[in-house]
Amino acid sequence: MATAIVTEPIKLTCGEPSCGKPFIVIAAEATFYEQKKLPLPDHCPACRHRQRMALRSERQLYKRTCDKCKGSMLSVYPSDAPYVVYCHKCFWENIG
Repeated sequence: MATAIVTEPIKLTCGEPSCGKPFIVIAAEATFYEQKKLPLPDHCPACRHRQRMALRSERQLYKRTCDKCKGSMLSVYPSDAPYVVYCHKCFWENIG
């Protein structure tokens, strides 16, 4: 079963109620969707990017001191975490 090759860009409108902007799906992208049997996107690239970013796991950084050199640093672990945490320099000294 052959898939159709799209040769012209497809003009669509964003389905996000607060957006509604027109956007274009280029021929190569439309052919890709057709080959993979995927529906064309309902949202514009900006709204799709915003949706992806909303699903990201954000990290919180904490100021704490290195457990080796006692220098100030940023870490994903708060100072009351039960882990030994080294700054970048001390970590690589310990590894090497």
